[in-house]
Amino acid sequence: MEDLFETFPDAEAAYLEAVNHCHDLTNWEPSHGVVFETGRRVNWHKLRRSDTGAGKRAYIRMYKDVCKAWLRGERFRMLKPEVKEVPRLTRLRPEERAANSSRIAEIKAVLGGKHA
Repeated sequence: MEDLFETFPDAEAAYLEAVNHCHDLTNWEPSHGVVFETGRRVNWHKLRRSDTGAGKRAYIRMYKDVCKAWLRGERFRMLKPEVKEVPRLTRLRPEERAANSSRIAEIKAVLGGKHA
């Protein structure tokens, strides 16, 4: 889709970009805001599914509407999920590891030692 002042990626190329990056939204820098917004509106889960035909049809249908909205002056915020640091057991202090081990032993005892 094209305008005098704005050129959008081809719908097929936009779909492929969205599908290739929908598994890692936090590190993705989309080529245009409409590519990301269309994926958000279609639903990232739908693009990840194995039924690629339905996701592709929905994306291309929605893409035209999002491009028209952009041309009308709408701008979209790319709200990406935040990445939270999860502490790993190897980063725990020795006393925290010991406490966790004793809790695990307690749970095993309650379960009757059936689960190793």
